Amino acid sequence: MYNAYTENAPFIARQNAFNARLQEKYAEGRKLVFDSIHEPVLWVRDGKDLLLVVKMFRIDDSIKADFLSSLTAYDNVDKVDGPKRFVMVYNLYSTTTNVRIRVKLAADLDEAVPTLTNEWAAANWLEREVWDLFGIPFSGHPNLRRIMMDERFTGHPLRKEYPIKQREPFADNIPFHLGAQPLPKSEK
Repeated sequence: MYNAYTENAPFIARQNAFNARLQEKYAEGRKLVFDSIHEPVLWVRDGKDLLLVVKMFRIDDSIKADFLSSLTAYDNVDKVDGPKRFVMVYNLYSTTTNVRIRVKLAADLDEAVPTLTNEWAAANWLEREVWDLFGIPFSGHPNLRRIMMDERFTGHPLRKEYPIKQREPFADNIPFHLGAQPLPKSEK
C-alpha cells in the first residue's frame, strides 16, 4: 500500500537530521524557525554573521549547503519582520543531502550587505537585480550596476513607496517600431 510518508522516509530522516544539526550548531544567538513544510529559516544577525554562516554551511559535512538556488529581498516597510526596512532572502540547497535552507538577513535603507560573489559566482547577477529593483547596496560587489532597468531610470520600482503607475519617459529615446517599416508621410 502506498503511503507518502513512508515513501519519502529517507528524505524526512535527512531533513530531521539536518534540522537537528542546525538547531545544535547554528541556532545559538540566531532565530531559527521552520516553515509549513518543516524547512528551516535561519535569521542571521548582520552581514559578518551572514558570511560566517555561509562559509560554515559550505564546509560542514552535515549541512553542506553548496548551491545558491536564489537570492532575493522584500520590502519590510510595515515592520512585520523587525525594525529594519528590507529583508534579504538566500535560498541554499545541499546537493549531497538534498535538503534546503533559507537564510534571512534584515538590512536598513542604506546599509550595505556583503556580497556573496566570492562564494558563488551566481550571486553576481542576482545581487545586481536586488540592487536595481530595491536599492540595497552590496559591499565588495565586482560590478554593481543596473541589470533590469534603464541606466537613466531613477528610483527602485519594487520599493513599496514607489508609485505603481509611475512612468518615466526619456526625452532621448530612439523611435522604435515593431514589424514592418512605417509608411512615409507622403504615401499615407
